[in-house]
Amino acid sequence: MTAERDAFGFYFSAHPVDAQRHLLAAHRVKSFAELASLPAPADGGRSAAMMAGLVESINWRTSAKGRRYMMATISDASGQYVATVFDAGPSADLEIAAKTGTCGLMTVELDRRPGDEVPRVTVKHFQPIDSLAKKTRLQIDLTIADQSSLAAIVPLLAAARGGNGLVRATLPVSGEREAMLVLGRDFVLDADLAARLERLLGEGAVILSAQEGPKLALVG
Repeated sequence: MTAERDAFGFYFSAHPVDAQRHLLAAHRVKSFAELASLPAPADGGRSAAMMAGLVESINWRTSAKGRRYMMATISDASGQYVATVFDAGPSADLEIAAKTGTCGLMTVELDRRPGDEVPRVTVKHFQPIDSLAKKTRLQIDLTIADQSSLAAIVPLLAAARGGNGLVRATLPVSGEREAMLVLGRDFVLDADLAARLERLLGEGAVILSAQEGPKLALVG
């Protein structure tokens, strides 16, 4: 991907944020193209969204009132866009990300007025995706059509012990009946392991996602 970026100025086979798409999906991340395709609010109001992108460069500007702010060039799998950053915290985070070529999860504010072709993006919070991955507990759900396939995946899972990821498997037991088995809660899970399991079990048989937190309810 880096060679593509250096040679052509953009990524065309994949984008760096794609490697953590399972984490980003859990945070309901939208691409810039998806947000740009939404109609502008009738009242010209602002809205919040979650985005993820690679910070490619930053520039500092000064407003007419003398306020210093940042213009950041960011890209995701759908293209490149420019975001504004006014607050000191995210400005410092994006400045570091631009120097290190870091991808991040962003809370943004969108301002799209009637007549604007694309929304104006203001970054309110930035978190490196690497740190997000370390804090997020993952799970893999397997659909196993034949019990004999269990033997094929055992070596892969045995080598992935030592984490906090959950692996579950749904497999047939008799007739049309199925059973769900918890294979363990101590796996190191990532997109690479999910891809290797899918090569053994077939397309669509492996789902990698973030574990949901416990759902609490008040009891009267």
